[in-house]
Amino acid sequence: MKKEVIIIGSGLGGLVSAASLAKQGKKVTVLEQHYQQGGYATSFRRKKLEFEVSLHLMGDLGEGGGLKKILDELGVLQKVSFYKVDSLYKAVFPDKSIVALSGNYKDYAQSLLSMFPHEKNGIEEIIATFLQIRNEIQSITEKRNSGEHIDFINEAPTVFAYQNETLHSMLSKFINSKELISVFSQYWMYFGLPPSQMAAVFYAYVWTEYHVFGGYYPESRSQSISDALKEIIVENGGEVLLRKKVMKILHEEGKVFGVETARGERFFSDYIISNANPHHTFHELVGGYEYLPKRYATKVKNQVPSLSCVQAYVYLDIDLPKQYNESNHEIFVNEHYDTEKAYEDVLNNSPKTAPFCITIYENINKEYHEIGKTTLSLFQLSSYEQWKNLDKNVYVAKKQELIEILLTRLDEQYPGTKEHVEYVELSTPFTNERYTKNTNGAIYGAAQTVSQSLHRRLPQQTPITGLYLAGAWTQPGGGYSGSIWSGYNLANSILLEERKRLANVTNE
Repeated sequence: MKKEVIIIGSGLGGLVSAASLAKQGKKVTVLEQHYQQGGYATSFRRKKLEFEVSLHLMGDLGEGGGLKKILDELGVLQKVSFYKVDSLYKAVFPDKSIVALSGNYKDYAQSLLSMFPHEKNGIEEIIATFLQIRNEIQSITEKRNSGEHIDFINEAPTVFAYQNETLHSMLSKFINSKELISVFSQYWMYFGLPPSQMAAVFYAYVWTEYHVFGGYYPESRSQSISDALKEIIVENGGEVLLRKKVMKILHEEGKVFGVETARGERFFSDYIISNANPHHTFHELVGGYEYLPKRYATKVKNQVPSLSCVQAYVYLDIDLPKQYNESNHEIFVNEHYDTEKAYEDVLNNSPKTAPFCITIYENINKEYHEIGKTTLSLFQLSSYEQWKNLDKNVYVAKKQELIEILLTRLDEQYPGTKEHVEYVELSTPFTNERYTKNTNGAIYGAAQTVSQSLHRRLPQQTPITGLYLAGAWTQPGGGYSGSIWSGYNLANSILLEERKRLANVTNE
């Protein structure tokens, strides 16, 4: 039987595109290789424990937020409840700490002013610039999704002005203090690039998602978001089929007509959305880059993946927040202000000094697990290169060594916690690669550099007719927000394209 739309992979980009199309009456089929949907937006169980795979917080869910609009429109907010956190994070530096309040950029600005009073004008101007970038991006996105013509230069002058700037070069136009630039760039850890390499416009927009519209976490972990999207797809006549590993995208004469799974099953459709990474999509599923125009093939092959990560999932038999008077759920630990040095520590495999992040889930939900105990995530960026070509014994030993290092660094922040570890498990770049098939275990898709940002990022429409891309590797960018927007924008684009085609047929 022919399907209207087939979606390969059930990451957030795939699920959101499927849910959006299903809500508009399209019969969609999502094919997922894993035993549960969600990609990185999942959780996993270890007996009585259920750990969050990746989510620390989602932004933009406050009143007026773009993600709130999307999730409300799809019906996710009617199925999933979210906690709003009081603070976004606490950033620990060698000589000071700063707390960023959730959705309150004015108080954050005051905190910065108290530490850097001589940078008052710069702080105010950079925040105003970030807000303007957000407004312009929102405006042109809405126009694009409604099919209106966009005059990019005149309608998004701030975005246009900074499209070739790194975060560091942008901040340096307003701020003199290297320390303040480092403090303002704290989220760099969540994008895997130091300010000297990260696209300024992308960082500015994501900064507003959290600092203006708040940080949120779902009551039942990120898996509940993926589960809700699956329910919406099914309720609207679609299907999400698990353990269906797609091996081939069927095509002829530059046009798709279906897919084939590992078990030899064939599903036919003229519309295929790949939520798999582009390298896998074209090299493996399509069958090779020779089916693409040379220029496009080069763009795909030259995509630089983001960094991966290691993450220790830890369960303590004590109430850490109560015992150590820690009210923040997210603690960034920086050994120095020099973000370039910090990035080098990541690349040079120096986990004892590379920055890392402690997430305390009971400071979001006191009943996350058992009252009186604590669920933690110890997150650190990591390069895939450090883990490849290791034999099994060396790999296992390296994992144990890293667990010890991370627990020791946790103990330095909260002395004595190391003695209260009831359970610990470590994921690595290989873990990420195994479960998501992302190149090099990338956690943010294509690295968010200037050359891979905005219009330079891989477009969602491909040269093969009927084949589209969704997810972190394509426009607009990585992370939960970028993936959700990719699915939403793509669905709107396909529906708009179809309406135009039908209108042309009618006019003929």
